[in-house]
Amino acid sequence: MIWEIIKKQGIVFMRNKQQLFLLLMLPIILISILSASLSGFISGDTVEIEAKVALIENRHEAEQIEKFVQELESRELPEEIKIPLIHTARNLPFVELLKEDAFKEVSNMIEVVEVAPEEKTTILANDTYTAVIEIPDNFTYDTLMSVLLNEGEPHSINIYENEAKEIGARAVKSVVEAFQEQLTMSQYAATNQIDPVVLEADAEQAIGTIESIGQSEPINSQEYYTIGMAVMNVLYLATAIGSFAFLEKQSQVFNRVILSNVSRWTYFTGIFASGSLFACIQLLIIFGFSWMIYGVAWPVSPFIIVTIFLSMAVGGLSTLLTAISYRMNSESVINFFSTILIAFLALLGGSFFPIGEISNVIQWVGDFTPNGASMSAYLALLRGDEFIQIIPHLSFLLIFTAILLLVAVFSFPKRGQI
Repeated sequence: MIWEIIKKQGIVFMRNKQQLFLLLMLPIILISILSASLSGFISGDTVEIEAKVALIENRHEAEQIEKFVQELESRELPEEIKIPLIHTARNLPFVELLKEDAFKEVSNMIEVVEVAPEEKTTILANDTYTAVIEIPDNFTYDTLMSVLLNEGEPHSINIYENEAKEIGARAVKSVVEAFQEQLTMSQYAATNQIDPVVLEADAEQAIGTIESIGQSEPINSQEYYTIGMAVMNVLYLATAIGSFAFLEKQSQVFNRVILSNVSRWTYFTGIFASGSLFACIQLLIIFGFSWMIYGVAWPVSPFIIVTIFLSMAVGGLSTLLTAISYRMNSESVINFFSTILIAFLALLGGSFFPIGEISNVIQWVGDFTPNGASMSAYLALLRGDEFIQIIPHLSFLLIFTAILLLVAVFSFPKRGQI
């Protein structure tokens, strides 16, 4: 008889095209819209950058290096000190390093165009440039004097940012900041009488041996909103099941079922089973769409387990809404849950944006909602966390389901009260 109740609910769903659209197509549409419009908002998203940078060098660097070498040779310094300093100076073409090495790593995103100093005003007025980098006069000479001879202060590199292209300008600024760190390394090498070429080689070798242990995979917008919309919209299935059940009460279908000598507990179990089964089907369809379109892939076994536990929670919620609406002889509680409470749970559980990053307390409270707990479990799986780390979320879903069923048992009216 339980299977007959499930089959009956399935037929009702199939005949209600509007409800099917809301439960299946709406979350898919929302995933597509939100993941596209909020791309870059989630930390794991990669943002495509196309930047054009003008580089203005007020004086040729080679002249400045030769000027510094001549300054060294004119000083009365021992040869064992002078020769290494000259060697170091010739191996520290700062501007050349900036042009050839620093921006070489991002050449597919940032185009560097060398511009004559007299064109500076024209370039600054040209909106096609993301940023303008100006190397001050005597920058290399003054830097070498400061780094190698500890005399004077090095000049700062001037960056003029295009405010209309903020992301690209920030990327250019990051490259220059990395270059400044390289200057700091050079100063350290010079201070400790270390050949900067050797120091750079040692650093590269050391970096090559670093391994990331237990590092989580980043989450992009497609993955995040697939989970967020799935765990939110599956709650609407519980309200649909409750509404169909209440309609059966109003149309005397439930009374005819009871008169046919079917136990109300059988009907009660059928509601739970149909809610759980159809929730599982809905989740699999939504996640299947994201897998085919966006490539959102899961470790199969843990994914199935989380989906089953969430589906059971939806089944328990369907049963509770049905029981309360039968007890009150009103659909108001179902409407309240559908119009207000689901939206609040979705916000608290992080379906719209990662609200838990604002506060640990909000994150903790959100994990005590069925959608929030399941969302945290799904996200943990995508990040590559161990299964043991999602057990607390699964435990909550199981306890939540048991509590809902227990409350529904006491709320469900007895035969004489129906």
